[in-house]
Amino acid sequence: MSNLEEKFERLMKVVEEERTLRKKAEADLAAAKQAADLAAATAATQLANANAVAAAATANPKKPKMSLPSKFDGTRGEKAKAWVRQIGVYMMSHPDEFTDDRTKVMWTLLFLDGPALAWSQQFSDKLFRNEEVRYQDDFAVAFTAMYFDPEKKPKAEAALRKLKQTKSVSDYTHQFSIHANYAGWETTTLISHYKQGLKSNVRLALVLSRAEFETVAEISNLALKIDNELNGTETQATPSTSTIPASDPDAMDLSAINGRLSEAEKTRMMKAGLCFRCGTRGHLARDCPDKNGKGKNRKDVRIAELEEENRTLKGKAKEGSGQADQSKNGDARD
Repeated sequence: MSNLEEKFERLMKVVEEERTLRKKAEADLAAAKQAADLAAATAATQLANANAVAAAATANPKKPKMSLPSKFDGTRGEKAKAWVRQIGVYMMSHPDEFTDDRTKVMWTLLFLDGPALAWSQQFSDKLFRNEEVRYQDDFAVAFTAMYFDPEKKPKAEAALRKLKQTKSVSDYTHQFSIHANYAGWETTTLISHYKQGLKSNVRLALVLSRAEFETVAEISNLALKIDNELNGTETQATPSTSTIPASDPDAMDLSAINGRLSEAEKTRMMKAGLCFRCGTRGHLARDCPDKNGKGKNRKDVRIAELEEENRTLKGKAKEGSGQADQSKNGDARD
C-alpha cells in the first residue's frame, strides 16, 4: 500500500511540474504575442506620421525666407519705384496671403511712413468705411501719379535728341539704352535717332553695309563690330585694305572710311570722277574743301547723299519686283 502511495505521489508531482511548465510556456507565448502586436502598432503609427509629414511637405513646400519691405517715406522718383518693386515681389512670393484687393491695400499701407503715410489716409478712411478700394486701379494709379517722376519721359526724350557718340560705340549704346527705356518711343524712331547720334565714320559704314534693322539691338550690334574694326585698323602698324574677303562684292571697305583707299576703290572712284578725300565729284583730293579742316560738315552731307541713294535703289528694286509679279500674273491670265 505504501508503495502505491509513493508511486501516486511521484506521478502527481510529475503532473504538477508539467502543468507548471505548460502554464509558463503559455505565459511566455502570450507575452511574445503582446510584444509583437505592440511593435506592429508602433511601426504603423510611425509610418502614418511619416506619411503625414511627407504629405504636408508636398502640399506646402517650404518657401525661401524673405524679409519684409522697407517703409516708404514719400521720397519721389527712383526710391518710390524701388519700394513698389519690393512690395510686388513680396506679394508674388506669397500669393495665398493676398487673395483680394482689400488685403493688398491694407498690408501695403503698413509700410508707409512720414508724408507718404499722411497721403495714404484717403485710402485708410475708405477701408474704415468699408468702401471698395481696388489695389491696381485705385491705389497703384494714385501712388504712381504722386510719387513717380512725371518728368522722366520728357527728360529721356530730350536726352536722346541731344545724345551724340563722343567715346566708344559701347559707351554710347549704354547711355542710349538707359534713356530709350524711359522715352517709350517706337522702334523705328529709336533706330533712326541711334544712327544719327553715332560718329560720322560709323554711320558711313552702316550706310555702306546696306543692312536693314528691325530692332535697336541689331543696329547697335553692327555698330559695335564696326567700331572694333575701325579702332583695330587704326592701331595696326601695317595698313590692311579690308578685314572682309575681297571676293565678297558687297563687303565694306573700312580702309576707305579710315582714309586709306584700296586700289580697287581708287580705280572705281577715278572712273566715277570722285574725290579721294570726300567722295564727291567736281574736284581732286588736293583741292578738296575738307582739307585742313575746311568743310567739316561735308562728310555728313556725303552720308546723307549715300542714304538717299540707298533709299532710291531700294525703291527701284521694290518697284521692279512689283512689275515682275504683275508680269507673271499677266502671263498666268493669258
